[in-house]
Formats: sequence, structure tokens, C-alpha cells
Amino acid sequence: RAIDGFAARLSRQLGADGDAAAIETLARISATSARMAGLMDGLLELARAGRIELRPMRVDVSMLADWCAAELQDADPGREAVIEVQQGLEVIGDERLLKTLLAQLLRNAWRFSATRPRVQIDVSGTRDGNGLALVVRDHGIGFEMTYAEKMLEPFQRLHGSDDGAGDGIGLAIADTIVSRHGGNIRAESVPGEGATFHVRLQDLPMPEAR
Repeated sequence: RAIDGFAARLSRQLGADGDAAAIETLARISATSARMAGLMDGLLELARAGRIELRPMRVDVSMLADWCAAELQDADPGREAVIEVQQGLEVIGDERLLKTLLAQLLRNAWRFSATRPRVQIDVSGTRDGNGLALVVRDHGIGFEMTYAEKMLEPFQRLHGSDDGAGDGIGLAIADTIVSRHGGNIRAESVPGEGATFHVRLQDLPMPEAR
């Protein structure tokens, strides 16, 4: 952030009539430092997701998904979007982490629908035994199934920035949160036809009443 600040200051001092090559170099410095700041924020969130103390409670997953969908639409109001969320989805888990999980999954779907005329995302699920089987489906660009396992590893990106790829940490954060809820993530996709993430969440044991 300090590097970005100094680059911005130099850019202002040069002004619009300054050396074109210098202005371009400063713009590249600013863009790179901003990306590094984003990576560091993502790494901090990944570490926090793996270490934060769990606070189990009954969580309205549908409400959290609606909340995340509203945040995405507010941040990008120019995009036409249809996000359908099945109501009544519940699980016993850590509400803060589950909000982060849904934010990462929906943001991923939103980003990889960037080249589509309309964002279309469906969130559904079923209670199964002592947990929730959650499904997040989009109609974006999809990916080759050959690389499905790599996408949950930090810094592994299957697409470039022009296709909507982020910092390569979001799905790693999601996977960490799901693991802490005793579950797993499985992805399915056909290139050009979108992607589907199957998320299994186990109910966490509720704390004993005092």
C-alpha cells in the first residue's frame, strides 16, 4: 500500500503532460502493488478460516446466500443477474465462516460469468442425515475437468484475468471452511456450459448449555 501511495504521488507530480513511459511504468507499479495487497488479504483470510474458533449454531444458509447475492448485485449494479436461492436450507455450523464460504462460491460463479450477457446462479440443497448437501450452479464459461482438483489449491487459476479469474485463493478458503465443517467440495463442469459445486457440510456439535 505504501508503494502504491508513492507511485500515485509521483504520477500526480508528473501530470498529464509528463513522460508517457514514466506514467505507464507508474501505472504498472500501482496495479501490481494493488494485486499484491489483494493476495495478502486473501492469505490472511485463508489463515483466519483455518484457525478461528468455531461457534456452532443453527444457521439459515438460504438467508446467507441471499445476503451474498445482494452484495454482489450492489457492487456491480450494471450486470443483469438472476440468482435463485432455495429457501429453508439449514445446517449447524459457524455462521461467520459459512457466510464467507457462500461469498467465495457466489463470487466465483459471478466472475466466471463475466463474458455472459446475464449472470445466472442457482443455489439449492437437501438435508441428508446430519448435514446439508449444498449445490451452487452457474452458467459461466466452465472449465476442463482434468484440472478440477487443482482449483482448490492456493494460487491455482484455471483461467486468466480477462475471463474473470481472481487471486486463486477464494476456493482454497472455501475448501478450508468446508473441511472444518467435516465435509468436502466436488466440482463438475463442461467448458462453455458453466460449473457446479457440490458442497457437503456436516452439522457441528452444539455446545452444551451451561
